[in-house]
Amino acid sequence: MPESLITNKTKINDLIVAQLVTNYDDRGSFTEVFRSAWFDFSQPIQWNIVNSNPGTFRGFHVHKLHADYLTIANGECRFFLKDLRKDSSTFLQEEEIIIKAEQMQGIYIPPGVAHAFYFPVPSIHVYSVTEYWNLADELGFNFQESQLGFNLQQYQLKVSLRDESLGSLDSLLAELAL
Repeated sequence: MPESLITNKTKINDLIVAQLVTNYDDRGSFTEVFRSAWFDFSQPIQWNIVNSNPGTFRGFHVHKLHADYLTIANGECRFFLKDLRKDSSTFLQEEEIIIKAEQMQGIYIPPGVAHAFYFPVPSIHVYSVTEYWNLADELGFNFQESQLGFNLQQYQLKVSLRDESLGSLDSLLAELAL
């Protein structure tokens, strides 16, 4: 297993896309998806597995307190990311990253980077967080925000009522500035 981690360059500071190594033999495969030595952040304290039907859209969410680390175990995810950290040199920078299960990648999303997930096919993702769920840290903005540079209209989105009713990006930025 690799002691070090190969990562892809991203547009957003501190956002990491990790190239995971899969080992194969006649029984199947094995992939080490996380090693604490790879990342300089608090230890994950909770792991979750999420099944998503085709067309599922989750987000835009942002957390002031916790980081997320995700990998796609089955299927595909389009990650839409926007840096909302006012002290970051990539403040308001956007990026779309596609991860497919067969690529075996992990993505680390630091606190303050807004994220949304779109699953075009049935998918399973596994993720960890560095803090327990806390309603005060479950922030977000509406995915139909005019300030977004992503073309989400091209997709038939299945969106939760919570995500449909989120406020504007400007309101969230004002809340984050407090």
